[in-house]
Amino acid sequence: MQEREHFVIVGASLAGLRGAEALRAAGYEGQISIVGAETKLPYNRPPLSKKILTGEQALDDVFFPIAEDLDVSWHLGQPASALNIGERQLTLRDGQTLSYDKLLIATGVSPVVPPIPGHQLGGIHVLRNFEDAERLQQDLQNRKSLVILGAGFIGCEVAAIARRMGLEVTIVDRLSWPMNRVMGEDIARLFRDIHEEQGVAFRMERQVMSFRGEDAVNAVILDDGEVLAADMVLIGVGSAPATAWLEASGLVLNNGLLCDSACLAVNGDGRIAAAGDVAAWPHLGFDGEVMRMEHWTNAFEQGAAAALALIADTREPYIPLPSFWSDQYNYKIQSLGRPRATDTMTVSAGSLESRKFIVEYSDADGLTGIISVNMPARIAAYRKQLEAAIVERAKK
Repeated sequence: MQEREHFVIVGASLAGLRGAEALRAAGYEGQISIVGAETKLPYNRPPLSKKILTGEQALDDVFFPIAEDLDVSWHLGQPASALNIGERQLTLRDGQTLSYDKLLIATGVSPVVPPIPGHQLGGIHVLRNFEDAERLQQDLQNRKSLVILGAGFIGCEVAAIARRMGLEVTIVDRLSWPMNRVMGEDIARLFRDIHEEQGVAFRMERQVMSFRGEDAVNAVILDDGEVLAADMVLIGVGSAPATAWLEASGLVLNNGLLCDSACLAVNGDGRIAAAGDVAAWPHLGFDGEVMRMEHWTNAFEQGAAAALALIADTREPYIPLPSFWSDQYNYKIQSLGRPRATDTMTVSAGSLESRKFIVEYSDADGLTGIISVNMPARIAAYRKQLEAAIVERAKK
């Protein structure tokens, strides 16, 4: 009797689960194993920085439904520690080995924690996984003052939650404006105003020099000498691809696992692909720019695309439309495409003054993306337009 082909997925994540689901939907009959660093089955991450923290949504509600006929072997709580691509063998932390015929890597990212003196004190948090959210939720219910390092989307979302819960909140960032890398100064300035109206204090163009406290943090020291009282801290300065376990594998690592346009790993002999936050690939819809997308929609779509590329006779380039959303107070921010602060910005609906608008971003070749605030009904039409534009750009 011929042995079944073995398809191993590293990453019990949305991307990993979507890969397994897509394989079964395509009629794949081989054995599928999913390896996960956490002890939990795949769950939805966006609520972790939103309703989970207020208690409006239970932690148990974030788990994805898993079909009974998915027929997957789970290896949870055992992260991958090494990969031998010559032997086609994966080693887990406990020393167990898994041989594979095809391998999908979807290990995501890990929060960056700068080596600031005192960063190991109690009350200092990051927010990436289930346990992080659980600890942060508990502290938010029992603390009075929160300092957030990083004025990106996670930091601003948690700031909004913490203010609703009555905490004093200060955001510290080296940049001039919150969320400026994506939205540009005009919109970033607007959202700083919104947060300040809700009681959030900002210390922009500042750096944290140290955390002070005995067993738990009680103050944050800035580079200008200011001392911020804080009985809890959230570090949200960014993340790094979880690729340390691949350093001796022979695969190409460059701000993620480098892949071709169909998500197949460079040097992977057509047997290895990557998906989700860890995958770096040339997006043909944006002049072949090598990018990683740390967004829910991409994990959902790329998990399926990368898995199917490994079993396909012909491989098609993966050219998704980037998209993300953020909820802050009563404002829903939605983005489509690849808006850049350097693009030409045009308000096409509403107005910044009304705080209900759509801003179009464009370059010499046309529309590159949009940002919408509280105008969700118009998103569908823009999605079709931008998807068509990306396909046309990819043909050039």
